Amino acid sequence: MVLRKNVIVDTNALLIPREFGVDIFHELERLGYSHIIVPKAVLNELERLMQKQGLKGKEKLAAKIGHSLVLKYASGGSGRCNVSIMGGNDENRDTDRLIAELAAKLDAAVFTIDDALKQELTHAGIQTVYLRGRNRLEVSE
Repeated sequence: MVLRKNVIVDTNALLIPREFGVDIFHELERLGYSHIIVPKAVLNELERLMQKQGLKGKEKLAAKIGHSLVLKYASGGSGRCNVSIMGGNDENRDTDRLIAELAAKLDAAVFTIDDALKQELTHAGIQTVYLRGRNRLEVSE
């Protein structure tokens, strides 16, 4: 299997650090990804989750932690990861569609735990990264 160097991170993947205690950035590096891309639309989704009425406190906290980690790594705050925030304000576009198009354009893998998106990406020949055993990440074949 040829590993792609770029990986695009979906919204639900950024909830993993709080929900499962997995250091996703370390895991992505362990898998060999050198450039981690977070679409601006994903950050917008996290911001909406943080402010959403009726959402449980732990879910809001997971969104806040994911959002904070992206901003920290994108600003070079950790020195470990090459994280980029990419894209404009695409609030009127479906985030999953945007991720699929960006992955095809950049020949990038996608890190998601959304089964429907994983299936769509696999069908399109796009490599996916997913949570395995609630404690590590794995790349689809």
